[in-house]
Amino acid sequence: MIDAYLDAPYQITLLSNHIQKIQKEALSIIQNNETLPINTIEKYADYLIVWLDSPVSLDYFTCITYENNMYPLRMGRYPMSIEFDLNYATDQIMGADYKRSQTTFRVFAPTVIECRLILDGEPYQMKKINGYFEKTIEKDCHGKYYHYEASHNHVTHNVIDPYVKAVSANAKEAMVVDFERINPGFSRHPVPDIPNDSAIIYETHIRDITSHPNSGVREEWRGLYLGMTEATTTKHRLTSGLSYMKELGVTHIELMPVNDFATVDELNREAKYNWGYDPNFFMVPEGSYATDPSDPISRILELQTLIRTLHENGMKVILDVVYNHVYQIETSSFEKLVPGYYFRHNADLSLSNGTGVGNDFATEKMMTRQFILDTVTFWLDHYRIDGYRFDLMGALDVETMQGIEWITENQDREIFLLGEGWDLPTALDYYKKTLPEHSYRVPSVHFFNDHFRDSLKGSNFDLSEKGYVNGDGQGIDTVRDLYIGRQRPFTAQMSINYVEVHDNHTLYDRLRYSSGKRQYILESQHQIATALVLLSFGTPFLHAGQEFFRTKFGHGNTYNLSDLLNRMDWNRRAKYQDNIEFVKSLIQFRKKEDVFRLKDRESIGKAVSFITFSNLPNGFGVKISYDSSTFMIIINPTEKSMELDFDTLDDYEIEISNQRHYDKGVYNRSFYIKGYEVAILRKVEGNK
Repeated sequence: MIDAYLDAPYQITLLSNHIQKIQKEALSIIQNNETLPINTIEKYADYLIVWLDSPVSLDYFTCITYENNMYPLRMGRYPMSIEFDLNYATDQIMGADYKRSQTTFRVFAPTVIECRLILDGEPYQMKKINGYFEKTIEKDCHGKYYHYEASHNHVTHNVIDPYVKAVSANAKEAMVVDFERINPGFSRHPVPDIPNDSAIIYETHIRDITSHPNSGVREEWRGLYLGMTEATTTKHRLTSGLSYMKELGVTHIELMPVNDFATVDELNREAKYNWGYDPNFFMVPEGSYATDPSDPISRILELQTLIRTLHENGMKVILDVVYNHVYQIETSSFEKLVPGYYFRHNADLSLSNGTGVGNDFATEKMMTRQFILDTVTFWLDHYRIDGYRFDLMGALDVETMQGIEWITENQDREIFLLGEGWDLPTALDYYKKTLPEHSYRVPSVHFFNDHFRDSLKGSNFDLSEKGYVNGDGQGIDTVRDLYIGRQRPFTAQMSINYVEVHDNHTLYDRLRYSSGKRQYILESQHQIATALVLLSFGTPFLHAGQEFFRTKFGHGNTYNLSDLLNRMDWNRRAKYQDNIEFVKSLIQFRKKEDVFRLKDRESIGKAVSFITFSNLPNGFGVKISYDSSTFMIIINPTEKSMELDFDTLDDYEIEISNQRHYDKGVYNRSFYIKGYEVAILRKVEGNK
């Protein structure tokens, strides 16, 4: 038995249990029924390298014969090389390039020998042009199903087009779609005029937001795209779903992955739950959120309806996208078409696994990068989305992110870019990773600020560790730096300020574990953390339900557990109405104060001055003066109430407080602050 791998056009590596017994005279390389001359053979302990006089062509079947046995030539290191990229990368439009009179099907597959298009059951031989196959069908192909049959030296695969835009249930077949025909004018509908510097992001999940029995959504739409389009109320006559998000006042709705993912059976969606970070097809809406998963067009229309509805209600839409890995490499169309090319490998040819899910997408490869850029453009054009949140963005190379920046800068609206800039152990040079340290190379990309998160509540990976809000104000100097975006490498321009996200424990559950305090103290600590998110310089980010103390009952990773643990509990919306009103007031305050649009250090420094208190050294105090507005923010992270002295004779009134609902007092020289109070005091008009 011999395993043969193409490592370069002139180089083949042979592996065998009897490698040292192989003789050059008995070995032949056969291509297209012709023998390729062998130049020399290098023998090593457990493999041979065969050097050829002429290169192996990827346009013909090639095999190795030895002692009357025939062995297929498989792809080795060659598809992973720069030389391969230079030889075969193309800027041709891939996928089904649709026009009313004709559709041209193209698929990048340099290592495939023969490829057939199967269109509505009818086979068409495709023509190979350097590294891709092409076939033009001279008729209107809208609504027709298709796939490819791709033959390598050793196997033939049925392949769904990676560029597919519509699929049948569970992605068994691809479909050609004319987007303008199914939803005329959608790509030109108006979008709210909300600049990026005013963004307040609210992260939610299609299924979570409306699956609760008290969501107010009609039963047949719960957990689906259309469920988020209804103006609804709970049984308590309080807004829910779409109406609630609009009432809350957030500006950008971030949807956890809505592209086709592999881990929920679309025909039996109640059987399993998943967040959606198992990407299958990147340009197709997930079918388990559609009313009819078997209809490829319905899921397109329903997601478009949701996006238009959010726009009509004054909110922009950010998509959470996963370009760092695929669900399963063995079944991936990428691997079936070009083995070894689209995925990152270590020096020993093992798969790089910095993502922790078995594979890393090789974004630095030219056609991988082009696929990502084409996908980004597609969602902007055909779904009119307003931003992207990049999952595990640290595994993506900077050059790809720069390409995304260029695309988004040339839109008719501002596009918001953010991502997780974690330094993952992927097989990519450190200086090519999209990390906070490299933000100067991608100036319009925002990064989740894990320092902000951990400083407020304690390390994300040590539940017993405490931070500012649950540790009696420990780390006040760091909190001050974070507040104005002064902790390197983060700046206010790039910082996504947050304390809770879908990953890990909710803030409420975390505080219950680490605080050890009574319920009202726990809730007050939670309020301080959320207030600092909404009142700090940078971009605030809220996890849906954070404002009514969302709980997952102590579970830290619920990506595939159940609706019961993940869904928005709309009964808590009634229970914690006071806290929701507090968060709403903070959101409205931020929206009306132009000072929070400032992102550069110099401007912030001119507007902000910190206040210190001798009897509350860990207290947070800041005075902000900008344009005609002057106010103070004061936070007491301890249980003790006390009188705080001010170095001012000006009169101030309480505008917002989490500890008092009615206070008409006028304060100068001093302010009596309650335990765990967040107070915003505004300078009384007429004071000089």
